[in-house]
Amino acid sequence: MNYDGELAAGKIVRVIGDLIVDVKDANDKEEPAFCGAVEIAEMCKPEMQVLLVKAKNNQKIIKKNVLFVKTDEGWILADPKYNRSLFKEAFSRKQMPDFKEYNSYRSLKAEEAGGIDFELSGENDEKAFVFVTSIYHKKDGYATFPQKINFFEIKMLEALHQKIANGAKGYIMMIAPREDCTKAKFVWDIDPTAAAAMYDAKQNGVNFVCYGCKIEDDGISLGDKMEISF
Repeated sequence: MNYDGELAAGKIVRVIGDLIVDVKDANDKEEPAFCGAVEIAEMCKPEMQVLLVKAKNNQKIIKKNVLFVKTDEGWILADPKYNRSLFKEAFSRKQMPDFKEYNSYRSLKAEEAGGIDFELSGENDEKAFVFVTSIYHKKDGYATFPQKINFFEIKMLEALHQKIANGAKGYIMMIAPREDCTKAKFVWDIDPTAAAAMYDAKQNGVNFVCYGCKIEDDGISLGDKMEISF
């Protein structure tokens, strides 16, 4: 899938809050930019290179979004809003072996299914429900998870458990938005509260899958499936 606009280079000047950084463009103009994930803002440091796109909504006070940040280990896609589109594109192309038994999907609204993103259906009406999320951390060559958990994700896990209790399959699909990892690993030290919630989810039938990304100049697509270590 293509990016939402032309990419522009910049450098971080300072971190303002959980989701806002000041950046300097190629002409040394300084302005604020929006980070789509708290985890990305936590990685940001002065002089770090970023790639920006203009916000589509002209009414926004902040006119630029951080699309990529460059860490010591390479570029990371910083905007999680691409997750659902990446899933839909890969599902339509039958790129994900975990979901090969399903032939259609339906996007779910937050109020409809507690934050679950997709309902999948098979030929014999078998059902699966999928929550899609990004994982940004890396340690010892692994993309590591889980990250911090919020109230909405706790409610999503409750909804996913209920779907499983009613006979459907439940999935947490993780996307590692970088090209320098081939495996994923469950860890306790990023956020023990989130880890406890995800460990409980796995024990209660939630399936965890992880895929990498292929990052190109004009777009991004889902990459290979990653082996997960628990």
